[in-house]
Amino acid sequence: MKKILVLQITALILISGSLGGMYAFTDVYDEVYSRIVSIICLSCIKLNRVYSQDYKIETANGKPHPNFIIDELTKGPIFLAFRTDVCAYCDDMEPLVMQIFNVTFEKEDVFSKTVDFNGTGVIFYHINNDHATGELKTLQPFYDIDGDNAVPMFTMMSLEYHRGIVTPYYLTVYGILNPDYTDEQRIEELTNIIFTAIELYKENSQGFRPEDFKK
Repeated sequence: MKKILVLQITALILISGSLGGMYAFTDVYDEVYSRIVSIICLSCIKLNRVYSQDYKIETANGKPHPNFIIDELTKGPIFLAFRTDVCAYCDDMEPLVMQIFNVTFEKEDVFSKTVDFNGTGVIFYHINNDHATGELKTLQPFYDIDGDNAVPMFTMMSLEYHRGIVTPYYLTVYGILNPDYTDEQRIEELTNIIFTAIELYKENSQGFRPEDFKK
């Protein structure tokens, strides 16, 4: 009995020491735990892609995507830049857009061009609503998620798998993005948006059936 009692007391002392040590080194434990959790979370993000909640599938006006947009999406991601003649923020943002896409244009221009963006063809549209005609004249409401006809408005279009089909997928941002940003930060944010669209397009383009969306 005495031996058992001695063993029990010894075990109690060892357990108490372990708990005391853990308490003493709580900061170390927390740091190691945080690192492990961070690594696990980063792995989850890589396995389960998480994109901005601002991406949309349905058009802003509830109408089908215009046929010419569907046709363009068979060729690559699309970047739409909307402005008007009188627009101070447009004047601020256009030099940055020109730099990103390595294009040059005047503010009155309405045109499209397939631009080589880091090895991927991105279809770039510059649309001045004061000079646009035809389908381009009425295009902004399809992707104007705020519904205010505000400019500058930038819409990035790609493809995503949704409910069994590959569907058009778009993100719209406005103005100078954030009043506290530097020009470098604005370029970085727009560039990240474009890279995400390219990644989505590469993953989903083979399954895209334009006939599913033609009206």
